[in-house]
Amino acid sequence: MNEKRREIIVREIEYWKRSRLLPEHYCDYLLALYTEGEVTPSVAPRRKRWATVFVMFLVCLLLPAGVLVIYFTELSFVLQMLLLAFFVGICLIGIWRWRREAVVHLPLISGAFLLFLAMVRMSDYYFPGSKMVLSLVVFLNCFLWVIVGIRFRFLYLTISGAIGLMLLLASFFF
Repeated sequence: MNEKRREIIVREIEYWKRSRLLPEHYCDYLLALYTEGEVTPSVAPRRKRWATVFVMFLVCLLLPAGVLVIYFTELSFVLQMLLLAFFVGICLIGIWRWRREAVVHLPLISGAFLLFLAMVRMSDYYFPGSKMVLSLVVFLNCFLWVIVGIRFRFLYLTISGAIGLMLLLASFFF
């Protein structure tokens, strides 16, 4: 086969592999076939793996950063809410980015807690001392956790939402 043609085919297969147009093992087979077994593993997957680990580490730090912003700084309410909205947005982007991978749980958990923290802070700011509004916010968050847990089959989210609803219900009686 013409060397130029072989190089074009190999670059195209590598593109398919990067873009996930074909399963990875198919691309590996085709690369081995067209390069006659001389293909070396590329460095890109290793970099991608480290980039994913680094971003996941940053997503895990969003929850402590959110708590730090709310409870240990004297920022204005608007700035606190903007930062929390930014953190929740980063978590939503992470959920969308890793929706088919096992690491989707980290941004999902961080985003759920940050949203809960922001809603509790907003209810406390706009309705200070109102236990009814706070109870409504807790109910809505726990109900959202149950719905998302059932919809996407995340047992931990369903259980935590159900336990939160039961504790909220129990708090009315005790």
